[in-house]
Amino acid sequence: MNQQLVGFANNTKWNELQKIMSGYGQRAPYWKTQATNGFVYPPDGWDGDWTYHFRLGEHKFIEWCKMQPRTEDAGLTLAEVVEICRHIGFEIEVYETSVRVIGYRRL
Repeated sequence: MNQQLVGFANNTKWNELQKIMSGYGQRAPYWKTQATNGFVYPPDGWDGDWTYHFRLGEHKFIEWCKMQPRTEDAGLTLAEVVEICRHIGFEIEVYETSVRVIGYRRL
């Protein structure tokens, strides 16, 4: 049985997130995404490259993007990452050590 997807994000929002995080360089959080077909990138661990790797996939297929602040002192805090996501207008879920941006919800 196919589940219906309800969209919560668009290319404009994903592009804004990518641009902002690229600007933070090594301060930007680690990230991983899941596509609507279930594919998780990276398959193991986290990616930290917002400039090139985040642009490889098509944003229109991102079901969610989970971000985890870097443990280095100079990294953005979880609160700062949450504030950036809220400023862009994303639907988010905040966890103890990470935030998940919702691209789609399954019905």
